[in-house]
Amino acid sequence: MKQPMKILFFLLTILATTSLYAQKSLNDVFANCLISDTESNIQRANPIFIIAIDEANNRIKTNYKNLENLLVEATEKQSWFITQSEEAATIVEIKNVDVKSGWITLGETYAGVFNMDEGETLEFFNPFVNYKIIGNEPLLQPYPTHIKDAYINYIQAGGIIKRAKNEYVLLTPVIFGAHKTRAIYYATSSDLENWTFQEKKIVDTSQIAFAKKEGNVFSTGNPLPLKNGTYLVLLGVEQPNGNYTSAYMILNATLDIVQAPQEIKIPEWHGEQQNSFPLAITKHNGVYRVLFHRRSKRFIESEVHEITTKNILKAFNQNKGISSSKIIQKAKDETGYIRGKADDASYITYNSKLYILLGSEELPSEYLTSFNREYGLLSLENDEWIHDARSPLLVNPVNIYNKYPEYEWTSDHLGGFVSPIVHENHLYLFLTFGTDNPDYLLAGIKIKTN
Repeated sequence: MKQPMKILFFLLTILATTSLYAQKSLNDVFANCLISDTESNIQRANPIFIIAIDEANNRIKTNYKNLENLLVEATEKQSWFITQSEEAATIVEIKNVDVKSGWITLGETYAGVFNMDEGETLEFFNPFVNYKIIGNEPLLQPYPTHIKDAYINYIQAGGIIKRAKNEYVLLTPVIFGAHKTRAIYYATSSDLENWTFQEKKIVDTSQIAFAKKEGNVFSTGNPLPLKNGTYLVLLGVEQPNGNYTSAYMILNATLDIVQAPQEIKIPEWHGEQQNSFPLAITKHNGVYRVLFHRRSKRFIESEVHEITTKNILKAFNQNKGISSSKIIQKAKDETGYIRGKADDASYITYNSKLYILLGSEELPSEYLTSFNREYGLLSLENDEWIHDARSPLLVNPVNIYNKYPEYEWTSDHLGGFVSPIVHENHLYLFLTFGTDNPDYLLAGIKIKTN
């Protein structure tokens, strides 16, 4: 082959490879960060257990065969760990994995007491194979503690708007007291990594006719861009009787309210006798999709529903033109991490495919995910939502801070709501990490997509 032809062939090969590489799914972006089962983290029918022990060399073998997954490198080379019991009450560092022999050499125990007997179950865990925390600290520096004289309990993520190139707005519901009141403020950034909190209130419940006057209002999901340069913002609004109702408002690019908050007029999702709020909205292949959270006084009975329509304002204002309505998650019927409080979900469009990042706060169990809120992935396949069996794929670091003290503020569960945006070969997610004081700290994580 002549030299010019070789060069052309080489370039075409690179182009083809790059094209294929760019077409991978969002499932391919995530690694298996929490391995609780040999087959499915959700079904948990085949738990991982110890089959051999070498006490002299502090190593074990398990029934888990895909040990190459434990060699996946974390974003800052953090270690893999073995955990046991709820919320990783026991956590042991993994020092070496011999894929050929199956021996897993253990390091220091950073929490609890490791039960090393044959037959004992365990999980493998490294949350950092999937994400890097922006700055390894809370998103806002210095972190706001007061607005005027009012003490801030915590700040949430409430949806992200890209107003222009290098101009981003993150809506930030701010909670005062023990969920006594909540109002919507915002932060701004030019690069998605350095943010400035603006002490400018967009809306509170005193401005909403159907709300409890000193109550809670928050935004959820990324605002939906409308044709006239405005944005439809989903709202959860506390009513006078304490129940929540589903609502929306419309903002312009300068964050002025151009349509006041109003209830979504779909009967199942408004009124004082029901308890709900919307979670996310998107337009995909010409169809609008909206996720709703059905609340219940009984923890296990919460649900996530989805409606579809081709005319979102007609559906919201007149209860007309709804194409479908179905349950995505019914907590009491689920297994694994999704058998619990179904209270957060976000749409993500990636390479023209649609996904849901689903957050659930699991009921008590013997797994790391017990009492925790984690996020798994669903993909839309032939108009059906399919779980990634490796879910959850986003988990907070729990007791890893005993090895890496810089993550102590992330030790409690992840909090809703998640605001996603894809930018420059990264998926950015703005959310909160739980802690005891305050309840949550606003943060950003980023995930490489290439």
